[in-house]
Amino acid sequence: MNPFLIELYKKFLYGKITKSEFGEMRYEMNKTSNEEFAGFEQNEWNDFVIREKMLADKKTEIRNNLKFFAGQQSQIKSRGKIWLKIAAVLVPLTLVGSLFLFLNQKVNSNHSFLVEVARGNKATVTLPDNSKAWINSNSSLNFIANSNESREIKMNGEVFFQVFKDKKRPFIISFDDIKIEVLGTSFNVKAYKNRETIETSLVEGSVKISGHHLSREFILKPNEKAIYNRKSNNLTIVQTNNELETAWKSNVLRFDTERFGDVMNMLEDWYDITINNQYPQIENDLITGSFKNEGIESVMDILKVQYNINYTRNGKIVTILPVK
Repeated sequence: MNPFLIELYKKFLYGKITKSEFGEMRYEMNKTSNEEFAGFEQNEWNDFVIREKMLADKKTEIRNNLKFFAGQQSQIKSRGKIWLKIAAVLVPLTLVGSLFLFLNQKVNSNHSFLVEVARGNKATVTLPDNSKAWINSNSSLNFIANSNESREIKMNGEVFFQVFKDKKRPFIISFDDIKIEVLGTSFNVKAYKNRETIETSLVEGSVKISGHHLSREFILKPNEKAIYNRKSNNLTIVQTNNELETAWKSNVLRFDTERFGDVMNMLEDWYDITINNQYPQIENDLITGSFKNEGIESVMDILKVQYNINYTRNGKIVTILPVK
């Protein structure tokens, strides 16, 4: 076993590791076989028990901490605002279950609450009104409680909401073009600023969608998805598969007849990489796939075979090439 890894892991156990050291530990772990590290890990735990009298549930806590390292998780209280920035580093060796960082923050109902989640990560938060939000990678959410009148959300990216029912205070997600209003329901919203559409998929309950560019209000029913095009200002409602729409909550990357270019955007956010497509002829091809706990190279290898492409990888840069 690498002595440097041993030293870093001991620091991790005792909560003395820095962000940069954790990155080094992750790098060294990825070079070590699962079998070798598992034996080393057990020995370290046994030693830790003798010296620190570790409780029975301490191993679970350590394993959970290994899944995520909050590289920059800050709380700034200023004028009633709480701000969290999540830049977690995944350690693939010990992933056994949900890949979400769970945060629970209770604040005064008049406070705002901002959460930002970096690419390659996800988070689950309980909002000040007791609603719950699952936040996908490269996404942000700003909760604003307007006294006793309403609960307003500003967001970018993809979020699944489970809204706490409060008839006196509607739950409103506002964009420049449209707003989504609910009382108590579960639904998924995908609205990245650099993409043309805002998608709302309803799991249960009902939501109302309105906007100054729309001729009327639209009411969604369960298993329906509203797709609003920011360029044309058109809104269409289609039947949808909620298992597909919310698969990301279970760390499953799924896409069904999606544009190749859109899927590449998904992969960039999911794996925190940059993809350069040197094969523009396939940008609008429709592709389908489902991946759970797969590394980016495994995903690209499958796409390479199924869709007849080549690719190269240099660190966080993936380049797609035509087959010669």
